[in-house]
Amino acid sequence: MRRLVVLAVVVAACREVDAPEPTPQQFAAVAQETSTMHPPVPGSFVDLVKERRHGVVGIRAAAEVKSGPAAMFPGAPDATADVALGTGFLIEAKGLFVITNAHIADVTPDLRVILPDRSEVPAQILGRDPRLDIALLKIDAPRQKALPLGDSDDVKVGEWIIVLGNPFGDEVTASAGIVSATGREGAGSYVIKGPRVHRTFLQTDARIHRGNSGGPVLNTARQVIGVALATEDKLSELSFIVPINRVREIVDDLREHGQVTRGYLGAMVLPVTPERAQALGMPRLAGALVTEIKAGSPAARSALRVGDILLQWDGKDIDHRSLPWTVAQTPVGRPTKVKVWRNRAEGELVVVTEKMPE
Repeated sequence: MRRLVVLAVVVAACREVDAPEPTPQQFAAVAQETSTMHPPVPGSFVDLVKERRHGVVGIRAAAEVKSGPAAMFPGAPDATADVALGTGFLIEAKGLFVITNAHIADVTPDLRVILPDRSEVPAQILGRDPRLDIALLKIDAPRQKALPLGDSDDVKVGEWIIVLGNPFGDEVTASAGIVSATGREGAGSYVIKGPRVHRTFLQTDARIHRGNSGGPVLNTARQVIGVALATEDKLSELSFIVPINRVREIVDDLREHGQVTRGYLGAMVLPVTPERAQALGMPRLAGALVTEIKAGSPAARSALRVGDILLQWDGKDIDHRSLPWTVAQTPVGRPTKVKVWRNRAEGELVVVTEKMPE
């Protein structure tokens, strides 16, 4: 009898495990719930490229240059001569202009822009910003249409982006990937040449090379959220994008003055660790720890000291990532109120920034 009872329990358990096949309606409900939790990956960006190709232009030199985009093709020697330099795109900024990389505009002062209809127009270099690697070009092409700009501060890690290029002026190219870092949660510094410069870049696994460098980077809403930046001749695992909001901040200076004047403080900072915040009696984890003050700098001429925690700059909360760019945007020579944490209390002092050394 015991054997019969055990056998009946086992059979019943097996029947409970062997659930019936779901009905089509049940399967559809599960699929809908899953798609809501995890949005599907786009199957194609064909429509996006088609709708935004009107604003992508090629940048070329009047005379041949070495190691242009043509040198990237299979079998081509590194010193392949070509007139192509890279890509740019049309932007509306109190007129129609072209945005591209400063390192592209530095190749020659005699630049030409290949428009989407494959016609060529001469380009005047209005201004360069080597620290952001951005150049503003002026062209005479009134019937062209600029690309719409998005908000790069809203970009999030994991978001899809598309990089457009057209260095030869005959076909728009595209590469796609995701945003792998925004700079808001990691180090926001990058060095091309010269003194160390802090700035916030977007990082992506999309391929950016000499051909599409300077081209527009779009989100899936078809808005430009950045400028493609090729940092070296050889492709690396990571590529970088200049956020379009940083371009917005400098385009007026480039158009009107040909350059960007940035503020300089002369203080080195590090993040505030939880241990240090607790040791200093801070009520919350915030700010940037001053670790060094450069001799002869604006910081040295102020009441700022090593060991201070910078909490606010001109009424804006800051940390070790946001401080350098915030200082850089401060008008030179203007007294700025700074809130610091010192001797277990908040205090306020005034700093006057100077022009950032070249």
